[in-house]
Amino acid sequence: MLEIIENKYDGITVNSSTLPDQKDEFKKEITRLIESLGNKKLLWVKIPIDKSDFIPILTGLDFEFHHCDERNLMLVKRLTPDSIVPTTKNYIVGVGAIVFNEGELLVIKDRFSAGYKLPGGHIDKNESIIAAVKREVYEETGVNIEFESIVNIGHFKNGQFGEANLYIVCTAKALTKEITINDPSEIVEARWIAPMDFLKSDDVNHYNRSVVEAALNNKELKLVERKIKLRVADGEVFF
Repeated sequence: MLEIIENKYDGITVNSSTLPDQKDEFKKEITRLIESLGNKKLLWVKIPIDKSDFIPILTGLDFEFHHCDERNLMLVKRLTPDSIVPTTKNYIVGVGAIVFNEGELLVIKDRFSAGYKLPGGHIDKNESIIAAVKREVYEETGVNIEFESIVNIGHFKNGQFGEANLYIVCTAKALTKEITINDPSEIVEARWIAPMDFLKSDDVNHYNRSVVEAALNNKELKLVERKIKLRVADGEVFF
């Protein structure tokens, strides 16, 4: 029998561990549950990938897709016409790094665009901003860094996979200088370059040029990590 948990959105979430094994049984139980919920506004059901044949049953009962990960799909049904479904994640978050060392700027060239650019990439699931920027720089250049500050946030509505892209540009201190490309499938070159050569290059995109120029000319404009008490574990705040 399906077990349920009340949530803060005046709704009900089905405990996924209590999903039956058979489709017919699931359809019978979920239909009975819908009829019994009274004045609740939303009903949530998470379907694991090994029970993906349950999904058409739910869509046939007017459930909609809400969010997913690699192994699960969360669906939601409005039980009243005025129900408001909370927004799920609607963007991909990436990080880039401005790394200076002895007057030079660390740059890369990848297989997908012309000219040099800043090292960086997507933040992995459950990864912090600081950990992500360290990892991306090391994977693409072999250089170890120490995070310093956030100097820019870009928001691009039409990013990868049709999602919006939130891009966080950080400054970092180089702890090593030797270049070793650890991701040759994507990166074709990594090097140290004079910042003015980077800024003057016609092949550098305007966004990369602008953030490097701002980092050089507005050194007081930065957000640094602050250790404060948070309600959410493992959070990061910068101001």
